[in-house]
Amino acid sequence: MNILRRVAHAVLDMEKMRCQKTVNVFRKIGLYRRILESTGTEPKIAAEIEAQMLSIMDEGILEQHMLCSRFVRGELAFIEFVQEWKVWYAEYCSWCDRVSLDAFRHAA
Repeated sequence: MNILRRVAHAVLDMEKMRCQKTVNVFRKIGLYRRILESTGTEPKIAAEIEAQMLSIMDEGILEQHMLCSRFVRGELAFIEFVQEWKVWYAEYCSWCDRVSLDAFRHAA
């Protein structure tokens, strides 16, 4: 079982790296800023929203990795993992919504 846990943790680590690389590509090309600017958002506001969203994504990747790692290490039973995932995901989504709404509210 120890070998399977190590393999599972290696897969989690690779997924974390993949997600971080994707966010870095989005950051380099200014993806969210460009999308927001194309919808008529002012460049300054678009850049602020992009910075906040990318920061949230960076933190979300780390939090998700920690939660999944706890499950793989056996610190959480499956039911506990699903419950914590549900809570984490709801908080993550509401955090993203709050950042976007606050930024647009200030822009209006």
